[in-house]
Amino acid sequence: MMQLTPIKGFSDTPVSKSICIVTTLLALGLSIFQYKYVVKLEIDPYIIEYAQYWRLFTYQLSIINESDFVLTFLLWFHFKSLERFFGSRKYLSLITVFWLYNGILCFLFIILGQLGLNFGIFLINLVFGSTIGTLSYSTTIFNSVAPGPLGILSTLYLCHGAVIPRSYVFTILISKPQISGNSLDDQVSPSKELQLTNHFQTHLIYFLLLLNNGFSSILPCIVGIIIGKLFKEDILAGKNWLLPTSILRLFVNPLAWLTNFFQGRFSVHRGYQELNTQNDNANSTQQLVNDDEEDVLDEDRANATEIRAETPVRPLRTQFLDAFRT
Repeated sequence: MMQLTPIKGFSDTPVSKSICIVTTLLALGLSIFQYKYVVKLEIDPYIIEYAQYWRLFTYQLSIINESDFVLTFLLWFHFKSLERFFGSRKYLSLITVFWLYNGILCFLFIILGQLGLNFGIFLINLVFGSTIGTLSYSTTIFNSVAPGPLGILSTLYLCHGAVIPRSYVFTILISKPQISGNSLDDQVSPSKELQLTNHFQTHLIYFLLLLNNGFSSILPCIVGIIIGKLFKEDILAGKNWLLPTSILRLFVNPLAWLTNFFQGRFSVHRGYQELNTQNDNANSTQQLVNDDEEDVLDEDRANATEIRAETPVRPLRTQFLDAFRT
């Protein structure tokens, strides 16, 4: 069951902990080794000239902007309550599904936006301009999007607001009420208040992430919000799909998974292992002895009961006489 009280650190949230670690390591690695271009998605030139469609699945893996990294890290940390709600395996499976949907739909949005904007410019020139009959292609604001899991975080943002309840509500007084006269019957202007909940940190961080890169960050966030709405309405295909348990273990604790994997491989290649026959024989012998002793005791008890049942009951006087005669 989900914990309503604040979660201390990453207790019982291994997926959120691994995501924060992987996000940090990828951002540092891309910055140190100068591979930031790998996580960029641009229609021109990467898609049109070089046909690098693999960028649809890599541009959401890492952040190349310092401010985006801080905001993304904070959101992953806040969304750890979703892992408590769904469970680690379901949470990682949903992130994978959202990653696929956001990559494909965001690519379709920027393609259609690029073509639609160019066609709109052509129609404007056709009606009001002098270049009649010429259709030229040029890059627009739809040419690229901000790298990073902005769409995934947008989808999780809607899930967080839908399934995580509000713990408390507080009010910030902006201005006091003003009385126009000295008596209580005079006109009183209402005070200005701002009512917030415990989710206000998530709203603030997400709003900053939404506007941090202008239109290039607004577009993937809008796509993520659309996918989140489909998920809330239970009309998103694949929302019940689950990752294999081995992949979850590999993502959460790769060292332990690799150790178990190689130990299993080595045991297969080494073949059968020699067992400690002496200890096994001693243990089996001791077990047989104990079993035999138990069987003997059970047999004695059964015989005693049988003999007692077959012996006729003698009166007390007869028992005293037999005792003195002996």
